[in-house]
Amino acid sequence: MIPIFNFSINFLIVVCLFIYFIFTTIEFNLKNIEYFLILIIVINLINKIYIWLNFRVFIKKDLKKIFKDILFNDSFAKLCIIILSTVIPIYMLMQKDILVVDILIEKASFLLVSIFALIGFYLEFYILEVTKIDD
Repeated sequence: MIPIFNFSINFLIVVCLFIYFIFTTIEFNLKNIEYFLILIIVINLINKIYIWLNFRVFIKKDLKKIFKDILFNDSFAKLCIIILSTVIPIYMLMQKDILVVDILIEKASFLLVSIFALIGFYLEFYILEVTKIDD
């Protein structure tokens, strides 16, 4: 049940970020969507922390040794997922009015945020595997 919820909420975030990106191109009022995105991203963060504390997480793909030893250890993968799928979207949504000076820059920024969220989604569901920790 928890992996299905985790997959669903991550997929919802990626889809909503792409929808947000599309709505920025037509200059649609996005405040409600921004608040909804921030809410589901925070729920997703709480869910990830719960899963990572109560389940054993390990890398299920056999990557080359240098990547496995340095870049793709469990802690680094978790940090990448948190940054790519949680921190960057929340930061961009909350700081959009201050950071963005042009609509073209806003579109490009949210395209990058969507791509980063997609990479985080891929890392979490196709690189890591979650199993229950035996108490």
